[in-house]
Amino acid sequence: MGNLKKTLARVVPSSFVETYRDYRQKRVIKRAAISDAQKYQRDANLHIQGSSSVGVKELLIFNSHSIEKGLSHPHFRPNFGKNALTSLKTNLVEFERNHFDKNEFAYQNALSVLRAYKTKHQEMGLTTPFFDSLFENFKLQSASEIAGAKHYENEPVDGLSFEKLVNLRYTQREFADKPVDAALYKQALNLAMKTPSVCNRQPWHVFYTTNKERITKLLAIQNGYKGYGIPPSLTVITVDRRAFLGAYERNEPYIDGGIFLMNFDLCLTSVGLASCILNLMLPTSKLDEVRNILEIDDAQVLISMIAVGMPKQQLLVAKSARKATSDIFTEVK
Repeated sequence: MGNLKKTLARVVPSSFVETYRDYRQKRVIKRAAISDAQKYQRDANLHIQGSSSVGVKELLIFNSHSIEKGLSHPHFRPNFGKNALTSLKTNLVEFERNHFDKNEFAYQNALSVLRAYKTKHQEMGLTTPFFDSLFENFKLQSASEIAGAKHYENEPVDGLSFEKLVNLRYTQREFADKPVDAALYKQALNLAMKTPSVCNRQPWHVFYTTNKERITKLLAIQNGYKGYGIPPSLTVITVDRRAFLGAYERNEPYIDGGIFLMNFDLCLTSVGLASCILNLMLPTSKLDEVRNILEIDDAQVLISMIAVGMPKQQLLVAKSARKATSDIFTEVK
């Protein structure tokens, strides 16, 4: 087979080879786009009501956040958000109709937002007839105060500066020969939960394994970690498509996932762990193999792997020189 390829390379015009390669790439893009579109159409919320059990809860968070933003606006507009309030009522009714657990975050967060909305108006001596007509049967006074708006004062940050943290972080593919400190990993994960996301939907998920057999299989599929041995742990970051709305959010999983990935990686550095981000730009069949190994739902978009371990005392790293800021900066006046 190898000799045949070499022979063809000699006799076939290079222009034809380039045209054929271009054709194959376009076919791959078209198939991937069709596959992505089918999955997004299946999983995302295309209507005011949730398209899945996950979608019901994500819509609650989405519409709650719309109200929360209005409550924190510097120019408060009384009785704002009629569309969001109407949608929120629909979501709450759907949540209850499906007999979901009312102790879940999405439900409690929604009630808390509604309580804050009502309290804000009461403190200003304002009536809320539209709001009352929607939520008169909900016991908002007993809701928690986890949501709404609050006064915040910026204070000086002590300890490691962000500049030093960013410059300290290097991709490390070698790790100390000992297990990952689980407490440090969890600390980094807790810090990463502060990552911003579209309408605060927090759609990411973290799959973590220290199983050497699974890690070996996963790295063989990823195929970009050869020659470095087996890292102590491997993380796969995913984002749930079911958290998104309408056709225009079809690419949001990659945006939210990328933001979380980078923030989580910096958080790992900040707690003293070493890491290496490994891309998952693979054929669909290979991505499905990753799903099978870690039992990942097909609704989850695979964003990236991260090898994580305790840092070695000394090791070689790539300098990874950076472009000048002027190379990537354009000021538009």
